[in-house]
Amino acid sequence: MSLGDWLNERTGHRALVRDALDEPVAGGARWAYVWGSALTLSLVIQVVTGWLLMSAYSPSATNAWASVHHITYTMRAGWLIRGVHHFGAQAMVVLLALHLGQTALYGAYRKPREMNWFFGLGLAGVTLGFALTGYLLPWDQKGYWATRVATNIAGTIPGIGAFAQDLMVGGSEYGHMTLTRFYTLHVGVLPALTVALLAARALFRKHGITPPSSADTTKVDLFYPRQVGKDLAVALVVMVVVFGLALREHGAPLDAPADAASDYPARPEWYFLALFELLKFKYFHGALEPVGAVGVPTVVIGYLLLLPFIDRSATPRADGKPRSTFGGRLLFLLPLLLVFLGAGGLTLKSLRADAGDKEFQDSRKVASERANRAIALAKAGIPPEGPLAMLRSDPETRGAELFEKSCATCHRLGKIGPPEGKDTAPDLTGWRTKKWVTAVLHDPDAPNLFGKTPFKEQMPSFVKPPADAEAAKMFTALKPEEIDEIGTFLVAQANGEKGEGSPGEKLVKQRCTSCHRLDGKTDDEESLAPELRGWGSVAWTDAQIADPGSGKTYPKGAMDPKLEGHMPAFGEKLSEKDRKILSQWVWNKAGE
Repeated sequence: MSLGDWLNERTGHRALVRDALDEPVAGGARWAYVWGSALTLSLVIQVVTGWLLMSAYSPSATNAWASVHHITYTMRAGWLIRGVHHFGAQAMVVLLALHLGQTALYGAYRKPREMNWFFGLGLAGVTLGFALTGYLLPWDQKGYWATRVATNIAGTIPGIGAFAQDLMVGGSEYGHMTLTRFYTLHVGVLPALTVALLAARALFRKHGITPPSSADTTKVDLFYPRQVGKDLAVALVVMVVVFGLALREHGAPLDAPADAASDYPARPEWYFLALFELLKFKYFHGALEPVGAVGVPTVVIGYLLLLPFIDRSATPRADGKPRSTFGGRLLFLLPLLLVFLGAGGLTLKSLRADAGDKEFQDSRKVASERANRAIALAKAGIPPEGPLAMLRSDPETRGAELFEKSCATCHRLGKIGPPEGKDTAPDLTGWRTKKWVTAVLHDPDAPNLFGKTPFKEQMPSFVKPPADAEAAKMFTALKPEEIDEIGTFLVAQANGEKGEGSPGEKLVKQRCTSCHRLDGKTDDEESLAPELRGWGSVAWTDAQIADPGSGKTYPKGAMDPKLEGHMPAFGEKLSEKDRKILSQWVWNKAGE
């Protein structure tokens, strides 16, 4: 006895396979019937890649992002597995929409297939549930903020909204409990529901495939080989597309670690953009928000559930049994067509609006830079406190946030700061460079330098003669080469070099020390202008931020915070760690 015979004697598997392959296909094999098989294949892909990802994933708010980074950049073929899982999820949404659309067009929701239709709608809900819960698992900015939007929408449900939101979040804050609950749903609850729905949906074998009204029902093909061949051909196309996208994008995107204290241009994935755009309509703001967030989707779901009972149109079949025609169903399917067109239109509208929104694109660029920085830092090692602690100790990342919060109301540095013309303190773009020094020596009262500060007219130009005729007689302009030497000396100070005995130092002592100090001391010796020894260095910048009137940078008492326009001290407003991060970032950016 062969192994096959031995197994068949105990399981009867050959009869089961024969029943499946010999199923009659009324009206003949068709390409329209392939979507169910393609959807099943995409589900298998998700299960296999999901198991592989689970072997390296850590469902913890501290470690989740780090584990996904490990999968993407360290684990062998991890980037491919994650990419296939990511694009496979999107393929499932598309295939599910096509499958339900084909089912509706052929009238396969009508008696006696109502239960199959309901199970199909259940699978649609579960698929979107997979997408929503899986979104959060990388614990990155994109998933975190999109989940906050989704749970806030759930919170608007009348009566049970607060309970539903609290159940999903797991407390008053989005954190470890939120992640573990979404993980449990994603790998436990939803897969169990999927298996149950698929098992129930297998009942379609009892009623066979629903042919289109135009089909010749006297023609019958067996499921194998013609329909199986079509199913396998489309399944192959789905696999090629999914793997192709994963290879082209080199996996799936990973944003910066989730940070509740940051600003982020939150957007859901494309298949939720229609609902997102719907909530932006002016008609659904304030008290009417639940109408857009809950009311409209509820109406759509209600229509889909009632469709089998609403549509009772039918025409006689050749065998005398009733058969629904597309023309007879058109009126009942019109709302479904409007839903598809409306969702597609809202999605395109949202994408076009974002593409033309400069503020959003700028924010998106900042978010991408932060993500790239986080990924680069993580390759050197993530501290036990987690990736967010890693970013908050990084001057390049944390410095920009600190500058925006503490300095950008007055100063400008690169693209960060008040709008052009609205700044009230020197533009720090290029500060501590020879170009900036040269500009100050030429015209210190320029609007982008000290022209809008209390120090206006305190420092003379070293190139333009003063307006006073008597003073002009005593004026000697600096030559271009002298300005260059002074610039070279001050840039050396900013870079931590002494520059002692250089021509620039001699010129500074000759032309500048009547007001400025050049000794690096912090005693009470009188001085009218900032210290130039070590000017522009990280230590000088830190002292300036901590207390600009301490004598280490500007003279003691020169920065009275009570006077309008003077720079306040941040020594007590910022922690020492944050102050040093900010100083290092300003020094780095100002030298670019």
